[in-house]
Amino acid sequence: MNIKTTSPHNYELTTYTVGDSGLEEVGTLDINLVRGSRVNEENTIPKQDGVRTRQLLWIAQNYLTEVNVGEMRTRETSVAITKIQEALMWINKRAEDRKTREVQNTYQK
Repeated sequence: MNIKTTSPHNYELTTYTVGDSGLEEVGTLDINLVRGSRVNEENTIPKQDGVRTRQLLWIAQNYLTEVNVGEMRTRETSVAITKIQEALMWINKRAEDRKTREVQNTYQK
């Protein structure tokens, strides 16, 4: 897998096209994960615009669901979809727990 970590919250992915001989590398795509907190009294955590991990998981789940049909449907892809759904469930549970404890969007446990 061609993914380069450029910092703990930034990634560079190789992009591809389908050519006559199969997949061909054509460039790169930077993915930045959102970082920072609305409550940051010490102002020690630099803020960064970007995407959330649940967005990336949703994209993967959606794509796999769309291609896992008909003759192309496999048990392995179905299991992968289930595991992504499980990951999303746990991320959502964590968010709800943090919301209940009033520490959501902070760097407090």
